[in-house]
Amino acid sequence: MKTPTNKQLREFILDCFNEGDLETFCFEYFPEVRRGYFGRGMSLNQKVIELIDYCDRLRMRQNLLVNLAQEREKLYRKTFGPQKKKTISPPRVYQPQPRNPQQIFVSHASEDTDLAHRIAADLQAAGYDIFITPDSIRPGEKWVPAINRGLEESGIFLLLLTPRAVQSNWVRDETNAAIALAHEGEMRLYFLDVEPCRPPVLWRQRQFLPFRGDDYAGNLANLRQALVGQPVKSRPRVEIVTPPKPPPVQNSFIHEKTGLEFVRIPAGAFIYSRKPVQKWFGLKTEYEEGKITLPEFWISKTPVTQAVYQRFIAANPEYDVPYGDADWAKPYNWDKKKRTYPPDKAEHPVVLVSWYDAVAFCEWAGLQLPTEAQWEKAARGTDGREYPWGNNDPTDKLCNFNENVGGPTPVSRYSPQGDSPYGCVDMSGNVWEWCLNKYKMPENTRVDRSGDMRALRGSSLYDNQRLARVASRLRGYPNFSYFDGGFRAVSPVVLPSDP
Repeated sequence: MKTPTNKQLREFILDCFNEGDLETFCFEYFPEVRRGYFGRGMSLNQKVIELIDYCDRLRMRQNLLVNLAQEREKLYRKTFGPQKKKTISPPRVYQPQPRNPQQIFVSHASEDTDLAHRIAADLQAAGYDIFITPDSIRPGEKWVPAINRGLEESGIFLLLLTPRAVQSNWVRDETNAAIALAHEGEMRLYFLDVEPCRPPVLWRQRQFLPFRGDDYAGNLANLRQALVGQPVKSRPRVEIVTPPKPPPVQNSFIHEKTGLEFVRIPAGAFIYSRKPVQKWFGLKTEYEEGKITLPEFWISKTPVTQAVYQRFIAANPEYDVPYGDADWAKPYNWDKKKRTYPPDKAEHPVVLVSWYDAVAFCEWAGLQLPTEAQWEKAARGTDGREYPWGNNDPTDKLCNFNENVGGPTPVSRYSPQGDSPYGCVDMSGNVWEWCLNKYKMPENTRVDRSGDMRALRGSSLYDNQRLARVASRLRGYPNFSYFDGGFRAVSPVVLPSDP
């Protein structure tokens, strides 16, 4: 049979599994992927990519191939050719072997994998047989039967006791089963006191071997002595730790100079539409999505409004007010003599501002325009959603789009139902928003006409459902002002270059 490439494997899974099928498949064979890597709002394609990447990182690609062949046998054979029995057709059920007094079942939370596998490798080098997930799960074997087999075959149970282990349902089930086996005289238990935590009451009556601090060699030696029955350092129980309440996290503040409310966007990775891939260079460009990481930053909850922008104008009497000569601009022009905005539009986003106008405002306020990456994370969060509110198509209850109102609307009109995961408003529809970075043309564009053009994000009241997506982009000349163009700001932070 031919070995499938990543692309072929991804396409095969997408063709043969719907979202429910994939969830069931991962629940039975790769529950750690389902629990730790599948986020809300992720597309089926994104989940398949995470599954393949997980199996490659843990050198379980053969397991994945066998499991797929087992679940979709005819389609797998048709797609990738005949299967070699030695590697592709294992028995569907592995029968437990007689209990081995020298086999150690290592139970650990997935977050403690590195330490668990280090201990397992050292004990294996000392002559012990090891059962540890996911390494000991055989191709074609489902997760639950594999755990059951490991418990029935092992004579020693080793638990890495940490707060994550206490919270893990898998670790709890494994440990409670091992305690029952210990009562029957079939298994010896050793709990490693790795980190302070509050274990269940049933666990606290056991002896705990110290395994904290930097003395890994000493801790391992103590464990090895315990395994052969020699006197060791131990505690009758782990101290009951009630973690102190962390100080409240400040998630918003009011910027004194502008009166804008800023919200915190935590550091971390998110799914970003970072790479233009369609040849056509207009508004219909599509994007390849991938994960990038940003440091923490703060962004204004709303676009800059007329009332907020007036603070800048009042402090800079020499600066021009937003103004356009075309007829369509008249309802949104500021009065040049009175230097104020149209009546009843205080909470509307300021428009008719160029990129240079937005930068001037930010410099006066001690702020900065967001990069496209910052803007998109604030708009979509970390789950790769299509719109700020999720994956449901926009409606006139969620945002101002498709000319369903006829003009810009107050920034609070669609809150909270149209808000982003961080509470940012108007990130789809109403007005396009200037970003700090230059606009990057899609690959394979025949003529690069972008020059010094800057990126805008968010779509406007004139745009349709497709452009209301958070991945949509627009380019504009930095010295031009647009009837449907405004901006929001970020607080002063050290910013990486936009990916």
